[in-house]
Amino acid sequence: MAIPTALLRRFYVGNSLRNYGDGFEFQLANRIAPTTIISLGPIEVDGELYAPNQITVKASRPRPASAIREGAPLFLSMGKVVTLSIPGKQLTPGRHQIIVHALTKEVGPVSIEFDETIRN
Repeated sequence: MAIPTALLRRFYVGNSLRNYGDGFEFQLANRIAPTTIISLGPIEVDGELYAPNQITVKASRPRPASAIREGAPLFLSMGKVVTLSIPGKQLTPGRHQIIVHALTKEVGPVSIEFDETIRN
């Protein structure tokens, strides 16, 4: 079952993309339906790939995206907000295209695509 890109884009929390410390982060909020993520990543930023072991998911407790799997899923209830952090590189000011790849138990693979401008 394919979910339209425009609907998936609603997961992104507008204006949440920001630099922090030595990296960058943004937020996703579940505004669609309860979702069970069984794999998260990679994340593409302007065509550059960040592997699951480079991504920290801050939900009820922080954990690497590589730890999310079928036996240890990330459950997103309605309204649940998570922060995805990628250390090691800050983004330059300007517009960035971001694609979050995930595998859900309910619908299979999804790609959350959005553009956002970051200001420093």
